[in-house]
Amino acid sequence: MKITKLASLVVVAVLTLSACSSNESILPVEESENALKSYKIKRDATGAYSIDLDVDDNVKTQAFKNEETNKNEFHFYESDNQSSKKQSKELLIDDQELSIGFIDTRSNKTSNISIIDDNIEMAKKNLDDTFLSEYSITSNEDGTYDLDFTVKNQTTVDFVYNQEANIYEIHLEKGKSSERDFSRNFTKLEGEVLRIDFVNHFLNLTNLKSNNLARATSEKKPRMIIQNFNE
Repeated sequence: MKITKLASLVVVAVLTLSACSSNESILPVEESENALKSYKIKRDATGAYSIDLDVDDNVKTQAFKNEETNKNEFHFYESDNQSSKKQSKELLIDDQELSIGFIDTRSNKTSNISIIDDNIEMAKKNLDDTFLSEYSITSNEDGTYDLDFTVKNQTTVDFVYNQEANIYEIHLEKGKSSERDFSRNFTKLEGEVLRIDFVNHFLNLTNLKSNNLARATSEKKPRMIIQNFNE
């Protein structure tokens, strides 16, 4: 009888250990935290672009220009040496496009933001002809993006979602309005591209048979395209 009871206890113990081992094997693997916590890209009133980076502890940042893709790349590495968590860098637009790539070696995530806009020399010439004074786009840790911008005096602002093109549009035109500062939060859906356009509306005078006529035109600048490549 004692031998039978002992054998039963051994069987129960083996089954218990086996169950624990199975449970441990199906536990989800914890994802690595992002080395890049957030970034902020801004264009000031002169038309100059810059970026502010907020990285995690013990993260090294390497920035360089990829000559093949003409992209500003930021690589983030795990490092034993404590470095500054807040970093800033000026950015230059080449041929009216600013492309920025973020390569996070800790979490193996890669993302990109492209901005279509005038370079600073062209922007200085056109500042008097635009409604947008300055703006910034900030990435948040929860996957959302904050857009903050300031318009010039007597500018009306209208927010429209272009469902057909899947683009968030901010329409600017001359009008009676005292509000100048605006903020909006955008959610980027997983696997989709987030697109945001400023749409400037102008009235140009044309001369047809000595009669001055107003002709409506529009220009989409700046334009932002945000995407993640391994969601």
